[in-house]
Amino acid sequence: MLLLATVCQQLSAEGLKTAGDGTTYTLDMLAAMDGSGVEKWVDDEDGEVTYMMLANDTIAAGDKFVMEDDVTVMFDDDVVFVIEGDADFKLEQGSIFDSAYDDADYVKPVGIKVMSEEAQVEFQNCTFYFVGLRGMSSKGLKVTDCHFFYNNGAIGQGALTLGNDLAPFEVRDCSFEFNSKAAIAGAANYRNPLLIENCYFNANGQANGNTPQLNLTVASQVTVKGCTIEGDPECNMVGAIVVANLLGFTDELNTLIEDCTISDCRFGIATYLWQNAVIRNNTLVNNCHESNPMNGGSGINVYDPYYQQITRIEGNHIEGSLWGITLVGGGNANLGRTNVDESDPDYNPGNNTFVNNGNSGLLYDLYNNSTNTVYAQGNTWNVSEQTEEEIETVVFHKHDNPSLGQVIFMPAATTTGVNTVKMNKEMMKNDAYDLQGHKVRGGKRVVRIVEGRKVIN
Repeated sequence: MLLLATVCQQLSAEGLKTAGDGTTYTLDMLAAMDGSGVEKWVDDEDGEVTYMMLANDTIAAGDKFVMEDDVTVMFDDDVVFVIEGDADFKLEQGSIFDSAYDDADYVKPVGIKVMSEEAQVEFQNCTFYFVGLRGMSSKGLKVTDCHFFYNNGAIGQGALTLGNDLAPFEVRDCSFEFNSKAAIAGAANYRNPLLIENCYFNANGQANGNTPQLNLTVASQVTVKGCTIEGDPECNMVGAIVVANLLGFTDELNTLIEDCTISDCRFGIATYLWQNAVIRNNTLVNNCHESNPMNGGSGINVYDPYYQQITRIEGNHIEGSLWGITLVGGGNANLGRTNVDESDPDYNPGNNTFVNNGNSGLLYDLYNNSTNTVYAQGNTWNVSEQTEEEIETVVFHKHDNPSLGQVIFMPAATTTGVNTVKMNKEMMKNDAYDLQGHKVRGGKRVVRIVEGRKVIN
C-alpha cells in the first residue's frame, strides 16, 4: 500500500478524455492507453486484480464504459472518474472502489461522477470505501445491492449525491455505514423523484454536522420505504430523515415515509414546508440525542410556518423521544380522524402509539405549536387510562396556551392504556428506555401529576 501511495503522489491528476467515436472501454483498455493514469496489478499468489486510478479520466458522450467484475479500483487523492457517455456497472460477483490510502485524513479521493445524457446508468453489487458516487445527469441513477462505507465527503453532501433537477433515482437493497456526511443527499434546488427501499443506514454523519442521514429535497414523489436507520448517539447533531422544500417549490410534491425502523438518532422524521406528506407504519425508538430539547429531539416533526403542508400521520410507534410529535405550523396535519365516514378522504384510523416521550421530567406525546385545530383521534397515548383527563396531560395545545390550536384526541384507540401495547420484540430487543434514551434493565417508573402535567420520577 505504501508503494502504491508513492506512485500516486508522483503522477499528475490530468487524465484523458475518450474520443466519443462509439468505442466501448474497460479498465483494461484504459490501462493500456498512454496518459490515462490507470495502472493494473495482478497478485502473483491469488490472481486478484487491482486497478489504480491516478488521474481524472472521462468517458466522453458517444462512448461506453463497461466495468470489470470482481476487481478492486483504488483512487488517488482528488481523483474522479467521469462518465459522460453510457456505462454498465451491473456486476454479478461485485467490485470494490476504494481509496489508495489507508485512513489518511489528509487525502480526499473523490469517486465516480455520472453525467451521461444517453441512458440511466445502473450500479449493482458495487462497494464503495471512502470514495463516493454522484449522479449529475437528467437520467438519474439506479443503485441496487451496493454498499457505501466511510465516505470522506469529497464527492458531495452524501456518500450518494443526487442531481440534476428532476432526474429520477432508485436505491434498493443498499447499505450506508459510517459515512462522514449524509448517506444520501440532494441539493435544495434539485427536485429528484426518488425511491429508497429496503436499505440499511448506520451511523452516517460521522463529521457530526447539522445534517441528517437522509437529507432529501421534495419532488413529484419521494418515497422511503422498508428501511432501517440506526444512529450513533455520539453524533448528537445528526437526525434520521429530512424531506425539505427550502426554495419554495409550488408544484405537486408528494412524500411517503413508511414501514421504516428508526432508532438512536438526534430526531426521527422531519418534513419541512410545502409538500403532501404521508408518514405511516414506522417504528421510531430513542431518537432523542439532542442536548437541548428546544432544538429538536422529536420522533416526528412537521415544520411549516407558512401553514401550507398537508400531512397524514398514521400507524406509527413513537418511543423515547424528547417530543413525540411536534407540529410547528403546517397547513393540515391529520394524526387520526375517526368521526367521519371511512369513505371520506379525511378519514384516518390514527393507530399511532406513544411511549415515554418527554424531556425535563415532563411527557410530551404531541405538541401542537400551531394555531390549527388538529385531529388526533384513534391513537394510544402514554397514559394509564385513555380518558380525556389523562390524555390532556401528554398533549400540549390550546388547553395549555390559549394562542395555540385545539387538538381533538377523543375518542382514543383504547380505554386500557399504553401498557397493553405489545412491542416488536426484534426492534426492542427486550430492553426498555428511559426519557434520555438510555436502556434500563429493571426497576419501575413512578409517574405522578404535577400542576396538571404528567411527570416521571
